[in-house]
Amino acid sequence: MKLRQRISLLAGAVLLLVLLVCAGVLLLYARRTILSLAEDQARDKQQALANSFSSMARYYAVSDDSDSFRESLVRYCFARFADREGVLIRDGDILLSSVSVDPSRYAQPDRQTGDVGVFRGPVDGRQLLIVGSQEWIYNETYYVGLVRDITEVYDAIFRLTRLFLLVCLGGVALGMGLLFFVVKGSTAPLSRLTAAARQIAAGAYDRRVQAPGRDEVSELAASFNHMAQAVESRIEALTEQNERQRLFIGGVSHEFKTPLAALSLHASLLDGAKLSDEERADSLRYIQGAGAYMSRMIQSLMSLLLLDRGIETQPARPAAILQEAEQLSRRSLQSRGVTLQVRCDDDDTLPLDATLMVSLLMNLVENAARSYEPDAAEKPVFLTYADRTFTVSDRGRGIPSEAQGRIFEPFYRVDKARSRKQGGSGLGLALVKAIADAHGAALTLESEPGKGTAFRVRF
Repeated sequence: MKLRQRISLLAGAVLLLVLLVCAGVLLLYARRTILSLAEDQARDKQQALANSFSSMARYYAVSDDSDSFRESLVRYCFARFADREGVLIRDGDILLSSVSVDPSRYAQPDRQTGDVGVFRGPVDGRQLLIVGSQEWIYNETYYVGLVRDITEVYDAIFRLTRLFLLVCLGGVALGMGLLFFVVKGSTAPLSRLTAAARQIAAGAYDRRVQAPGRDEVSELAASFNHMAQAVESRIEALTEQNERQRLFIGGVSHEFKTPLAALSLHASLLDGAKLSDEERADSLRYIQGAGAYMSRMIQSLMSLLLLDRGIETQPARPAAILQEAEQLSRRSLQSRGVTLQVRCDDDDTLPLDATLMVSLLMNLVENAARSYEPDAAEKPVFLTYADRTFTVSDRGRGIPSEAQGRIFEPFYRVDKARSRKQGGSGLGLALVKAIADAHGAALTLESEPGKGTAFRVRF
């Protein structure tokens, strides 16, 4: 059973119970009021009959009247005021009555207090209201009774009860119908939530639920949307991570494939072929160069992996960082005719890992050195620090705009043939990006083809 149906049934049951209780209370009150009113009217009528009858009988009574005359006088006086409901009894003998019931058997007055006797209940299949009192005339006791058939009153109460029940049932039916539509409208966001959850489970991670308002269902829908957004972001992150891992593994495999094949070839030549001393020396130099290339790549890969574990920073002076990077890069740059110009405008301190920061700058300087053509007349590289920013710039060939968005990806090369020929592994700028991110620094790139490139690392 759906939630809206269950809520509607429960609400209908509660509504029915409330209406029945209210109707029951109203019916009991109405019944008591109607019967009390009927009893008061009967009392008043009986008292008027008894007073009028006794007053007239005493007025005409004479002590020396004969018994037959007294009885005739009493009958006359009672008949003068009584109607079909009146009953006159003397010593158990019914003198005048239009009913088939002896009222003295049901409603006896109190002899000590003189209060009238009242009876209300079923007699011979009818509902009767009987009121009786005692009167003394000619030193004799007379019973003056009033017998009223109130079956119609009970029938009216029964019809009223049935009407109340029908009204209650109709009200419940109408209320349940209205409740069903109200609850259906209120729980509609839950149905949309269910449909959205199924769609998200099927792969539609961009599915959202619209639930305007400020009630609990709207809050649930908002929480669901936040959860869906988190799931979508997580899926996108995992997808991107998987894609990067796939490209990374593919790049590693590709980068190792060429030198490994060459190593195997030259090893086979050295082992089995008849080579001259010069050819043997060339093979050994190639094996040595390929081994050094693979060693550099492995070191870069290890650095990238270790950066994921976090770093420990200490206050360091940028001037010392620049000096160490210059010393370590000088011999390699001089062999290629590249001049390194270093300038430090500020003497503040920065929280960083000095070894990693030197590695970052050396990779940027090496990348800047490779930006020049081998036969270029001047090959300047500028390494500066100012305003909490390290800058490495050159006046080389520059980086095309379409490649600038991917320049920091592992194994990505703008010119693959030239980069491999110049000894690049395709991991230098990826390592630079990882070191900058580990320090919480912003790494930016400005480049224009034919005019040069500038990398900035701002703390």
